[in-house]
Amino acid sequence: QPWRENGKLAWVDPSNPQVQDYDIALAKMVASSGVDEIQFDYVRFPAEGDQKDAEFAFQSTHPSWQRSDAISDFLARAYQELHPHGVLVSLDVFGVMAWQRPVDLAHTGQNIAAMARTCDVLSPMIYPSHFFHMDGYANPGDAPRHFISESMERFREITGDTKVVLRPWLQAFAWRTKTYSPGYIRIQVSASREEGGIGFLFWNARNDYSKLFPAMVRPDAGSSVAPSTPGD
Repeated sequence: QPWRENGKLAWVDPSNPQVQDYDIALAKMVASSGVDEIQFDYVRFPAEGDQKDAEFAFQSTHPSWQRSDAISDFLARAYQELHPHGVLVSLDVFGVMAWQRPVDLAHTGQNIAAMARTCDVLSPMIYPSHFFHMDGYANPGDAPRHFISESMERFREITGDTKVVLRPWLQAFAWRTKTYSPGYIRIQVSASREEGGIGFLFWNARNDYSKLFPAMVRPDAGSSVAPSTPGD
């Protein structure tokens, strides 16, 4: 039966060839419809829950592999099969992977240096509120400039010998921050650009972008998003 994360979210095995073939076939079908980019999300193994009863295909087919080997192998194949269709390939990865902690790599299998060689665009999810007590910040959600800048700098260093574009997912929600506002949005965009980010994506689980739209400069006023303070 499918393994469930904390008894709730059911996972398919990311190293199972049938799962991989299905994902690639689905991506190729979408590519043939005329889109210009295929973005893979959840390109990882489970990061939470008791996994002592979880069994993954690669453990028997490739006993010497780590989780990161299984992820990288799948992505290399997906990249090779999708590019002839004229689409870019982009990947979503955890923002915390910028810190290169062994425990995170062991759980997720997201080897950023390897993944950057199997995609055109890397989109780290660097939501300040998700960096629980990191870098000495008791309330990381209220330090958007630090966490966006630090994350982007680290990702840039890790992927420096590749041609991958860094286009981050940024925070468009008020969870764990008291300063969420249009100014908060502008700070994130500014910090990302200063560290080499090209473009950006914003996420809100409820699709509430009421703070985002006022933060964006009108087309007739230029393309830049001016720096600001969180309360603006």
